[in-house]
Amino acid sequence: MRKEFLMDTIGQAKDTYVMEAGMEVKTKRTGKRFWKVLAAAALIPVLVLTAYATDFLNIKALLSGPERFRSESYSQMGRAMDKAGFQIDAKERFENGYAFSEVRVSDTMGLDENDRTVLTYREISMIYRNGAGNRLMFHAIEYREEIGGIAENAVQVAQVGEIPLYYQKDHYKFVPADYELTEADERWQEQPGNYISYGSDQVEEEDVAFLVWEKDGIHYSIMDNGADETPQALAAMATELIAG
Repeated sequence: MRKEFLMDTIGQAKDTYVMEAGMEVKTKRTGKRFWKVLAAAALIPVLVLTAYATDFLNIKALLSGPERFRSESYSQMGRAMDKAGFQIDAKERFENGYAFSEVRVSDTMGLDENDRTVLTYREISMIYRNGAGNRLMFHAIEYREEIGGIAENAVQVAQVGEIPLYYQKDHYKFVPADYELTEADERWQEQPGNYISYGSDQVEEEDVAFLVWEKDGIHYSIMDNGADETPQALAAMATELIAG
């Protein structure tokens, strides 16, 4: 259930899932306030809000917004890029057997402490599957002054030309929407790489790994829900993309 829950909610417009940036955030649908709520659209944890975003734009939360385009045909990648407004590296199939399954284009909004939208940007996300049924999620957004940098727990695992590839593995606790955090939960999520995500049917935990890099003004990430692939395997896939 954990893999399906996290992967299938990516790119969907569900305002019950909010990633805060250092304060409480009230979800629009439930009216409840949660502490350190993780967006189910797992792109958000690999994005770092800059001082410009937090100090000048006063961004306190990133919210998964409306979906603008979806297709299960790789031939529609050109349309997806047109909808997004930028071009990305993409492949239909990788040497390790992962093949294209779906592409989505959606918006992400940055909210201030009064829930006003002060930033909007578009992202492209793609799902790839292999013969064993494993799935990987690829994300791409245009580099922005408000968002950048590398997560505290990320380490460089490879370099392709002048492009460094960074790997991070986070740990998620999936909980129901009405779950009340304990003191132990609050202490646990203060540790780098620990996140709590609301919206699952029951309390479960799982590792999620990311490989992150930037090329030609585009921020890329590969999300491996369950951390099934090694950092080297993900880096090999990134290398194929970068090589074109």
